[in-house]
Amino acid sequence: MEKIKYYTVADKKANGKNNELYRLIPIENILFDRGMVKKVNEVCSGAAKEKGIKVLQRNGFCLSKWDSVLKNIKDCKPLDPIIVKQFKKTNYYEVIDGRHRAVVSLYENFTHVPVIIIKSI
Repeated sequence: MEKIKYYTVADKKANGKNNELYRLIPIENILFDRGMVKKVNEVCSGAAKEKGIKVLQRNGFCLSKWDSVLKNIKDCKPLDPIIVKQFKKTNYYEVIDGRHRAVVSLYENFTHVPVIIIKSI
């Protein structure tokens, strides 16, 4: 069985609230939008193929904070979990906030991503 690996989660968010209600989901259960895929193709397309990353057929914007998020994760700086919502009635999740952290997690060969799952409205 593969060891679970993920980035360090901050105890508190920037607003002072606790990050206690997150859970870990496998990276392959995160849907990557086209903006995320563009960065993946630049930096770690082999990892995406190996993990079987699925693409959400929605446009996404460029990942402009790549260098700083990568540095924070490499430096083991605690970060917030990403915010996701369940995609339809599947085991897949759409990223609401944390696209950089999701892609860096793939790049760093993490097996899981810390997430907070919100309900669709």
